[in-house]
Amino acid sequence: MYQGKNKTALMSQKMISETMLEMLENQPFADISISELCRNADISRQTFYSAFGSKENVIIYELRNNCRFTPKNDDKPCKSASFRQFCRDYSKYITEKKKILEILVKNDMMHYLYDIQYKSFMECEYFMCDLDDESRVYLVDFITCGINSIAKNYVLSGCIADEKFLENIMFRLFGGLYFMGG
Repeated sequence: MYQGKNKTALMSQKMISETMLEMLENQPFADISISELCRNADISRQTFYSAFGSKENVIIYELRNNCRFTPKNDDKPCKSASFRQFCRDYSKYITEKKKILEILVKNDMMHYLYDIQYKSFMECEYFMCDLDDESRVYLVDFITCGINSIAKNYVLSGCIADEKFLENIMFRLFGGLYFMGG
């Protein structure tokens, strides 16, 4: 996948990504051919392969550039007291990104979001920063899996849950409150 700074190449990536999302609203990912995508984006196959190399990379590009969730840095580690805010922010993210989440779920591609989120959390210097590296890997994996499952179930249940409901589910689940009867 192209990662340089050439403005023409970057514009081609953007056009291809936007076209892919438009096409995914009406047809499954597996049914979209590269030829059809190139024709709809008005670019050559060579440009497509130079920019992305594969259809999957178009999805990864979109998620990496427009759908990555990063916890807010409020000058304290994202732990207990501020974890409520993390849940609040992610519930808002879920409702705001409903369209792309629906596409991912419909096409069985939530694993791409997991990969992007996991990497984003691991690279976030203040997310769970006061844990040793080995513990942090497990916790970040657990949180990433959990929030993606909540996002997936939000879509599967018809996107009817509101932000407050999602926030409370996340906070109670990650806080272990369901296991304590609370």
